[in-house]
Amino acid sequence: MRRHLLLWSVALLLTGWSATAAIPRSAAQAAIAKIRGKEPLRNALVGVFAQRMDGDTLVVMDINRRLVPASNVKLLTTGLALNALGADFRFETQIGYTGTVEEGTLKGDLYILGGGDPTTGSRSENAIPLNTTLSAWMDLLKEVGIERIEGRVLGDPRYFNDPMSQNLGWTYDDLGANYGAGPLGLNFFENAQNFYVTPGPAAGSAPYVRPRYPDTPWMQYEVLATTGPARTTNTLYYVGTEFGPYGRFAGSFPLDRKGYTYEGVNPFGAYTCAYYFYTFLQTRGIVVKGGFGDVTPQGRVRTDLSFDEVRSRAAAWQDIKVLGSTRSPRLADIVRDTNCDSDNFYAETLLRTLARRAGLSSSQEDCQSTAEAGLRALGLRPDNGCQQFDGSGLSRKNYVSPEFFVRFLRKMTTLPVWDAYFGSLPVPGAKGTLEPMFPGAPQDFKDRIHMKSGSMNGVRCYSGYILSRDGNPQHTIVFSLMINNCTASSWLVNPSIYGIIEALAEENG
Repeated sequence: MRRHLLLWSVALLLTGWSATAAIPRSAAQAAIAKIRGKEPLRNALVGVFAQRMDGDTLVVMDINRRLVPASNVKLLTTGLALNALGADFRFETQIGYTGTVEEGTLKGDLYILGGGDPTTGSRSENAIPLNTTLSAWMDLLKEVGIERIEGRVLGDPRYFNDPMSQNLGWTYDDLGANYGAGPLGLNFFENAQNFYVTPGPAAGSAPYVRPRYPDTPWMQYEVLATTGPARTTNTLYYVGTEFGPYGRFAGSFPLDRKGYTYEGVNPFGAYTCAYYFYTFLQTRGIVVKGGFGDVTPQGRVRTDLSFDEVRSRAAAWQDIKVLGSTRSPRLADIVRDTNCDSDNFYAETLLRTLARRAGLSSSQEDCQSTAEAGLRALGLRPDNGCQQFDGSGLSRKNYVSPEFFVRFLRKMTTLPVWDAYFGSLPVPGAKGTLEPMFPGAPQDFKDRIHMKSGSMNGVRCYSGYILSRDGNPQHTIVFSLMINNCTASSWLVNPSIYGIIEALAEENG
């Protein structure tokens, strides 16, 4: 008898069950266990937890194992932001000046005081067009009669007071890509830089790399990449650094590859924003004699990005006379972009903003503390279930269990911001990261699935809600599917993922 108990206990451990967990006798449990036992998931780490809103547990599979969630972290970040700030919250950017205004001339500097708005100059459909924003800033000058500026136009990003814009938990090869751009207190085009790349004339030659947008004439680029033979892999990568106006391309770009836009990082978002406003004013007849620049985290004015520049002290915020401000789109719209497009930049901005609104700094440590405090305020103890290291999920130091995701998702349904949160989640077949999922499936099936995807090398995660066909909210399925250590290509692993989600959807279909 003891031998049978021992074998049963070992079997429970191998399948991820605890000795106290009830084994669901659902069709989904059986179907997912079968998928789990075959390639390409046989040797991967797989956690699945699914419950109906009425409390009926459908699938339990290794639910307490903390796994790397990738962009599923955005579910936490956006939920915490909506709960703390409200769906109608808007970021504010102020225009102010030092010195005096005499006979139409500002004898001092003009400041763009960033408040963390991630949408300034953004390509998002919800973002306010750049020219509209710049015109509104110029109108603030005209209201007080400023027609000429003796000083400088300065982009001031000090609202986020951490000297590092990028998270220290991100890997080096992510830091040059646009999805690895870090937010500042004042941003521009999500602090990204686009390049157009075409192959060189022959294998071994350098590919052609041309900066496209935004215009950054202070930058110098070095191309160490080579043009690879036809039918080879594109391994081109870019490294930019906030320590100087230099960027470097390396890797290989195939000879037979068509030209494409490479999206890299622009570490000088506030500087770029000041340049565009400076140019905008100049072309509209407002002369800015002192040029443009930005303010460093140490409070120094920088008009030249080299280390050789002698830098003066910027004015303290309380000493700057504010003319007025512009505001971002609603947080509900920003959150929808964050989740539908899996926008890392927006997500990181939200977490930093939460920390600053809590009276803390925007440092990584304070952001982590703020996230944990927000979870605890919701009655969700993250102990042993959640370690949130950043806002976007780009760090592999994030660890969350499927059980914790389901608890969080259930909690969100009880909050006043539930409609905005639910409305932010992508749907298969619709615009967003889930658009290519379930090709050929009936539209009514796709419309029932509202979930966030998360992927990086070896990681595929999906968490969210499956609405019931009968429309009863109590029959909605809340689920989290987390796969780690699966390096199979997408075309091999997708059928397994689709099969798991379809099996779940059958339980309330």
